[in-house]
Parts: sequence; structure tokens; C-alpha cells
Amino acid sequence: MGRRDEAPYGQDASKDRLLFAVIREDPRLEGDLILRTGAKKVLTAASGGCVALSIASRFPHVAVTAFDRSQAQLDHVRAKKDAAERHDAKALNIEDANAEALNQRGEFEKVFRLLRKFFEEFIAPHQELLAFFTRREPIDALDALARRWTGSRYWPAAFHACFTDELLKTTLGMGALRHAEAGSYPDYFQRAFARGLRRDSAPENPFLQHVFLGGYRRGCEPDYIRSAAFGPLTLVKGELSDVTDLETYDVVSLSNAFDRLDETEIATWTTLLRERVKPGAAILVRQFNSLFRLRPHLDADFQFDSALGRSYFYRDRSLFYERFEVGFKRPH
Repeated sequence: MGRRDEAPYGQDASKDRLLFAVIREDPRLEGDLILRTGAKKVLTAASGGCVALSIASRFPHVAVTAFDRSQAQLDHVRAKKDAAERHDAKALNIEDANAEALNQRGEFEKVFRLLRKFFEEFIAPHQELLAFFTRREPIDALDALARRWTGSRYWPAAFHACFTDELLKTTLGMGALRHAEAGSYPDYFQRAFARGLRRDSAPENPFLQHVFLGGYRRGCEPDYIRSAAFGPLTLVKGELSDVTDLETYDVVSLSNAFDRLDETEIATWTTLLRERVKPGAAILVRQFNSLFRLRPHLDADFQFDSALGRSYFYRDRSLFYERFEVGFKRPH
């Protein structure tokens, strides 16, 4: 799949930058699949490491493998694991918005800090955001705050300022826009954040806290930070094809990688899934502002559960994904 000297999904190969300090995915969905399948081995994309670390923490009896093209991303996962084991809350942005701490130092996090600064300047001062995320007001007052923010004349402008195609392309590479409609990201993010802020559980949402406070409130941090104990975790540098024992995994979680792959890469990955994933195993694919459709490539070999995928959309706290494809490998 692609050239071996390529950096992660469109990243500039001349410099292995840390693109993602966190992976904006809710690991409770992988947890649900582990429980449904009785999984003993799970494969995930590494990225910022939060999903792999949270699974390894919550399910210490499960062997977790995470893969990534980028050595910077894999080193970052190790650093976060080490910090969690040291109970170094400050290094993991617990009650701390330090941009150099582990959960804020990626390139993509800069875009969300820009959004937070815009909010503080035009929509909601920091103390108001803090009051919301610490529930300093009754629920009706918190709802009124969210309504006022999303009704602000600056609300659409915030997303059009921070999520332009040009900024995302420059930050994440051309792959980030590969299957998206041109100019669609501002409206996509605007809808996602409006949906999230109006939920009753919004103040405790760690993904919203990470964006609007720059870190996590204590008690709302990801699983791997709270428990700081881990089961087996293996990191593999490379592609899906570099995972040599693909046929041994019970759950294969591929983030939203298909949104960034070109046609040749899609063919390579789907062939691997059809030929090497074992019968009964589950795959989970997230999709983010993407016109690409996965099912036609895998329908013959996987039974997709539309109802389960839709339920994941409503359970998901990350708010990033518009589609969750959950498939189970058919018997031979």
C-alpha cells in the first residue's frame, strides 16, 4: 500500500511530525465490541494512542496491538503510557492546558486551540466555559449557555475561520480532504459541536473539555489515565499489511483510515480484510465527512450491522464521526 517512505496518510515524508496528540475516538465503542465478541486480541490504529491505551487499561486480559506508519506517533503512545504509569497528571493535561504537554502537542491540536481562542474572544469568555464544564450552574442555566453560544452571530464564523480546506490541508496533508466535498468542513464541525454541547452530559464530555478547556477535568479523563495499569500492548510500525498475524484478531478497529486512502490503498486494505480476517471477527470503521462508501468493497465477506452502527453514532462522545460501519466476517 503506497510507498514505504510515505509518512502517515499524506503527511510530509521529509519530517515525521506528531500530527495527533490524541485520537478523537470514543474507546467505549471498541469496548462494546470486545464484550459482544468475547475478544482476546484487538488490533487498532495507533494515532494519538488513547483508544489502544484505554482498551489495554480497561481490559487487561485482552492483548492489544496498535499500528501506525509514523514512528513519532508510536513514540508518543509510549510516552503517554509511561506518564500514566507515573501518575503524572500534569504531563497528560489533567486540569492543565499546557500546549507542550502530551495531550496537546500535536499539529491537529493547534487547530482546536485556535477554535478555543476564537470562542474566548467572540462567543464565551474562559470563565464562562469553565462554569459550564464544572457545572457551576443548574441544568437549565447550562442549557441556556449552550443555546446562547450556538445562537451567537459568531458561531458559524468560528468554524469558517478555523476549519478551512487550506488550513486542514496544510496541517494534515492532502489525504485529509481526499473524500470530502470541497469547503464542507466548517459546516460539518459546526453541526457536530452544536449537537454535542446540547447533550445533557456535555459538561462531562472529555472530548469537549479537551477542546474548550485545553485539557481534562479530574474525574472525566480517559480510562488509561484513571487506572494507569495496562495489559499487553504491542506497537507495530507500518501499514495494515505489516501486521503479520492479522488472522488472529477478534476485533479490528481501523479509525477513519479509509477516508484518507487513495484507490490503490483502499484495494489493498479491503483485500487484506477479506482474505485474512478470521470468520466471526468484528471490524469497526469510522467515517468523517466522507463521500466514500466502504460496504460495496466488503459486503460479500462481511455482514454489516446497520442498527449497531447507528447506535454507536448516538453513544459516541467524540462527535467527530457521521458514520460507524460495524461488520462481522462471514463464515467461509
